[in-house]
Amino acid sequence: MRKTLIFTALALASGLAFAQADKPADRDAARAEWRAQADARWAASDKDGDGALDRAEAAAHHARLGENFDRIDANSDGRISREEMRAMHGKMRHGGRGGHRMQGYMAGLFVGMDDDRNGAISRAELGDKAPRIAENFAAIDKDGNGEISKEEFRAFRKAQRDERRAGKAD
Repeated sequence: MRKTLIFTALALASGLAFAQADKPADRDAARAEWRAQADARWAASDKDGDGALDRAEAAAHHARLGENFDRIDANSDGRISREEMRAMHGKMRHGGRGGHRMQGYMAGLFVGMDDDRNGAISRAELGDKAPRIAENFAAIDKDGNGEISKEEFRAFRKAQRDERRAGKAD
């Protein structure tokens, strides 16, 4: 009996090890595919092939990129390099500069809407960029100052998650 249990445990452990072995390869393949797609988009946007996007190329690539050109062009040389684009993506992923960190997409969304970079989103900055946030603006703006701070935004998102979890538990 004891040998059977040990054999079963080893068989299960080895099966788990084999199943886990494919995950990093899948992740690496997905990353390689994403990088190839990003390189293709960059090459398509870089019409003159100089390795950087000027203001016209950036605006033609994506309207928001054109609108935020000066913010992304860190060295103010009138061109966005791949390094400047990576730095912008890093700021979006990690919640911009200073303060509390927000994660992933929502952090980038918040930073992207904060046009004056004061750490809060006003109704004017929000505009029609995020309709669901706009329709809940008053509920999110707890202190009623006409701006949504990162803390207010984070609290609203947490309340939404808690409500969804409570609904699933019922």
